[in-house]
Amino acid sequence: MTPSLVAGRVQIRPPRTADAEQLGVLNRQLGYATEVQELVARIERLSELDEHFVAVAEVDGTVVGWVQAEQRFSMETGDKAELIGLIVGAAARRSGVGGLLVQAAEDWAADRGLRSIVVRSNVIRPESHSFYKQIGYTQSKTQHVYTKSL
Repeated sequence: MTPSLVAGRVQIRPPRTADAEQLGVLNRQLGYATEVQELVARIERLSELDEHFVAVAEVDGTVVGWVQAEQRFSMETGDKAELIGLIVGAAARRSGVGGLLVQAAEDWAADRGLRSIVVRSNVIRPESHSFYKQIGYTQSKTQHVYTKSL
């Protein structure tokens, strides 16, 4: 998809449980395998959480991407928004869809009175680093992420 083909055809909207299969396809493109029923449950739960924003990008009836943002509160920074997920399918990359999804999340955050938004991007995804810089984000730190199963 080229930017000119997508421009007038993208609809940004909340996800529906009927989107779960298409969302699963998108997630697998970035290495996140999730069963359809689990995605249905996540869509339902997220629709009830006021401090989360989730939207999909649809082109001609096909979901081609999604974004998720969250309002965060911490001792060191107070309230801020964080982009916690962004996926655009391979066929729709570099068509403007990612920028539209991020803009929708930024608009949500601004409507909530939040003055900043942060995103973390895995070092193995250099294409996303240039994307975020291109749309006005600046790198503010490098960090390691540690996980412990409970």
